[in-house]
Amino acid sequence: MAHTVRNSLALAAIVGGVYALAPSAPERHLPEVPAVTAPDASGVLVVDLVDGASEADLESIERILHADLDWTSPHSIDEALAQGQVADLDDALAALRGNPLVEVAEPMMQMSIPAEAIAIHGGGEAAGAFPNDPMYARQWNMKAMGAPEAWAAGAMGDGVIVAVVDTGVSKIEDLEGTRLLEGASFVPGAKTAADDQGHGSHVAGTIAQTTNNGKGVAGVAPNATILPVKVLSKFGFGNSAWIASGIDYAVDNGAQVINLSLGGGYSAVIHNAIKKAEKKGVVVVAAAGNSGRKGVGYPGALAETIGVSATGPDGKLAPYSSWGKGVDISAPGGDKRVSNGGILQDTVDGKGGHHYVEYQGTSMATPHVAGAAAVLLSRGVPAARVRDTLLESARGSGTWDEKYGHGQLDLAAALGQTTRSSSSPVPFLLGGIFAFLLAQMAGTSGAFRAKSTLAGALAGGGLFFLGALGLPDLMVVRLLSTGLVHWPEILFGGGWMHFPLWLSAALPMGLAFTLGAYHKTRPVALGVAAAFAATLFHGAATGALAPWWMPVMLGQAWLAMNATFSVLLGMGMAGTEILEQMERRR
Repeated sequence: MAHTVRNSLALAAIVGGVYALAPSAPERHLPEVPAVTAPDASGVLVVDLVDGASEADLESIERILHADLDWTSPHSIDEALAQGQVADLDDALAALRGNPLVEVAEPMMQMSIPAEAIAIHGGGEAAGAFPNDPMYARQWNMKAMGAPEAWAAGAMGDGVIVAVVDTGVSKIEDLEGTRLLEGASFVPGAKTAADDQGHGSHVAGTIAQTTNNGKGVAGVAPNATILPVKVLSKFGFGNSAWIASGIDYAVDNGAQVINLSLGGGYSAVIHNAIKKAEKKGVVVVAAAGNSGRKGVGYPGALAETIGVSATGPDGKLAPYSSWGKGVDISAPGGDKRVSNGGILQDTVDGKGGHHYVEYQGTSMATPHVAGAAAVLLSRGVPAARVRDTLLESARGSGTWDEKYGHGQLDLAAALGQTTRSSSSPVPFLLGGIFAFLLAQMAGTSGAFRAKSTLAGALAGGGLFFLGALGLPDLMVVRLLSTGLVHWPEILFGGGWMHFPLWLSAALPMGLAFTLGAYHKTRPVALGVAAAFAATLFHGAATGALAPWWMPVMLGQAWLAMNATFSVLLGMGMAGTEILEQMERRR
């Protein structure tokens, strides 16, 4: 009895240690969120009602305000975002304060593309090899952020939808092979999400320009899908209602990453839309601003976004870039004081055609990070871990800096970090230890314990050391060098290892009632149950696993619950083994 209690305590201590020693998220430095205020004057009020609010609910708000409100867009009715002219903005806010139908309300905020210069360049130099885009040789930014290493590893954003919430996106020459959805416009008078300004198509190109097509330039995640969301006019201006509606639309239409290369003052309505996006597992990346001084603009300064400052070809902060609290990471944004120092992409020319042009700005830095996020998602990194992975792998001093955040974007290092985590000795050791303790607790024979321990270690971490031997990147090598939980990702991609039924006790249960029923195969079934328990506990503690469709807290509870059930299955099989051993001795 004392023996069993001792082993039970050891198992509990290991589980507790997994949680206690889990790496903490990078420390972030954020400004205080401003309070919503309004002048004693007439103006347009934006009201974000609770999701699913009806026409009758809207009418009740109109009666309170003595004003007419309209849904901001047909696309926004399900999110219940409305706007209308009121006689006194301050009085209107006071009248709605505490109303259970209202999530947030504020005076309409104006936002825009951060001011940035343009330089047009035609022609180009042959790049050679991969990619064969003739102007790639001038894309210093791709090399600076580690994109070539990602391409070489085949990490190109496959299956990930990135929403470009901007001036729209048009299917120009060098986006011909890029997956481009229809999208939607929230700008009155603009019927489609086509780009009539140039900024949005340029941003989309950095994220997912058609690459290795013998034309123009390359993009960070060329196999990603672009969802155009037009919220800025042909003059580069928009407002909080349009932008919030666009964010809601992007989330509703499957966006996994949202790029916000725009900014201005704080908007509670936009903030609310971004909070909803984050809760649904969407990675939101936003520009720090182009003020050239301390003070990050919104929404880049929000806790729910990845705030991006801009660097030039020399790796130093660009002179126009905003900096301070709210900057999480820096990325290439260009510096046109240097010859060919801007960010070169294809975009519309305003005359019905297109041209290859250099822009500069934090607007250009942001899509580098959005593209990198798409690449990580396509490689199975959970959305909840994308930001931390980017920040932890950024090139820097190791501490937060008000100009560069956690450092300069390094996609190659971020991918290396994910590879190391899936080929780590930790799952191998945890799987083996869990299996050993489960077999030990029941008092099974030494041979059974040894077999169970080996099965648990291999199921938990595979032959993890194969990754360090320089073997060819073959599927069989990847399968052998990683734990069983990672196999769906290797076999099918697209984050399939995060399918909830896979991240559960389903497989251990199936094996317990098949392999676990026989003495010779029971150690394998026990080892798999122990490995799943260890991996699910570890994934819940570190955030490395995130079941689809589940909010973070629910996902962690799901993992812990199924890990516990896997432990019970293992204990049951160990108990069955000892009973059979006793029978054999008679």
